[in-house]
Amino acid sequence: MGRALPLLFWCACGLAQAFDITPYRVGDSLPASEARVLLARYAARPQQPWREPDEARIPAGPEGDQIRDGIDLLRNTSRRVGKLAPDETKRMNWNSLNCVNCHQAGPSGLPGSKKFALPLVNAVNDYPKFDIKSGKIISLEQRALGMFGAGSVPILADTPEFQSIMAYLRWLARDTRPGAAMDGAGLMPMDAMPRAADPLRGQKLFATKCQACHGADATGQRKADFNNGGGYLFPPLTGDDTYDNAGHMFAVPLLARYIRASMPLGASHDKPQLTAAEALDIAAYVNDDATPRRHNPNRAKLYPDAALRPQGFAIPEHFAGQSPRAYQRAKFGPFRNVNEHY
Repeated sequence: MGRALPLLFWCACGLAQAFDITPYRVGDSLPASEARVLLARYAARPQQPWREPDEARIPAGPEGDQIRDGIDLLRNTSRRVGKLAPDETKRMNWNSLNCVNCHQAGPSGLPGSKKFALPLVNAVNDYPKFDIKSGKIISLEQRALGMFGAGSVPILADTPEFQSIMAYLRWLARDTRPGAAMDGAGLMPMDAMPRAADPLRGQKLFATKCQACHGADATGQRKADFNNGGGYLFPPLTGDDTYDNAGHMFAVPLLARYIRASMPLGASHDKPQLTAAEALDIAAYVNDDATPRRHNPNRAKLYPDAALRPQGFAIPEHFAGQSPRAYQRAKFGPFRNVNEHY
């Protein structure tokens, strides 16, 4: 097991609130046996109630200014740091999406504050953690930097824009229980479906439930000033400006859980507009290999430990020499557990 020095900026972001990874350090690779123990301890963290953020509680002065700047960056990522941002020296993101497109706003109106829609409210307490996708222990900063991808301008931990985002995440976690999990975080739990997810059914459902916002080809609706960094009115689900064929959302069960808690427009975890079966079918259509999407040339290196690999991460490279049916079964199910950790 490799030992890596902790990142200096990890300490700056509130190590006292982090999940205890003793005896490991950020950057360590863990064998499956040790990873399972750490993952079990992570899953057994005490649960704290959901904490609805209140923008009125942001402090005055420089600290508050930085937090508000972080909020603006999550709302207007494309204009501020996107690949078409007006200021070419700030083009630190690889796409024209806004962070709030995925980390949706809840009743507070703040980015990352909607239950089960990848909320950020408790992110500080959720890291560092063992990341089965890389096989290493990662910090929140590493995860956030990774979300920016390879923009034309590098983004670093000490970049002012990144520091503003981290200031917002720290503020969201104020008054939370250090190191504890939170109700409503992550993705909405969902019952398994006894049949395989069906992309053909999903295509029909998409046409009636999703097409009005995301477009007939699922490439989203661009704002009038898109070419000047305006981004999307409704984000794309296919094409080159969204997650690639190795992203977390490319796993059918994971995307289905996200869809059910937040789609169509107006849906929420307590008032879903889709059944679990409908969400899985739509996810199967969106993530079908026939749907145009950026290819990740390194995807075969992800989830390096097959013993820890979630069933929903299905790529042809892992089924070399097997029948096409085996791959289709892995990709579309039926899944024994749609709530696996990714």
